Amino acid sequence: MSSSKGSYKTISLLDVISCIFEDGGYFGDLPVGVEAVEVMTPESIRIMFIDRVDYNLFCRLAIEDGYTIDSGSYSPRIVYRGNIVARVGSKSDPGADRNIFVYIFPSSIGAMSTYMRAAAIRYGILNPTTNRINMEKLLKYNLKVIGLVEKYRKSRYQNLISKLNL
Repeated sequence: MSSSKGSYKTISLLDVISCIFEDGGYFGDLPVGVEAVEVMTPESIRIMFIDRVDYNLFCRLAIEDGYTIDSGSYSPRIVYRGNIVARVGSKSDPGADRNIFVYIFPSSIGAMSTYMRAAAIRYGILNPTTNRINMEKLLKYNLKVIGLVEKYRKSRYQNLISKLNL
């Protein structure tokens, strides 16, 4: 990471994720609190934080944004209308509970799993008759999911962000 204080203000998770999908990679500064961002599949992104995810904060923010929480003997899953949109990493994941995995819709039907195709039809993102994607709905959905994790990051690391921007 660069020691330039100004760069911390302007870099968001959306900036990093967009660059990865547009350019095939990202090699710049990461947002404050983020250790790594990795595309796992065309539908899933792993965001690793510098420390453990605060379950209570993440779940509270998700509920405020209209999501529901599914948890039990496993790490929390953030659910929207029956579809898992994000989850905290588990013991079996590299980095364990320092990760949040987000599940987004790829812009290509061919890159969608059967599960995501069914969800895309349910949300009106994919027209099952024409097999066409409604890009406006796809982008709105993806931005909302990424926005939740960005809201978590900003809330969790607000003190660190403030110190870096002094």
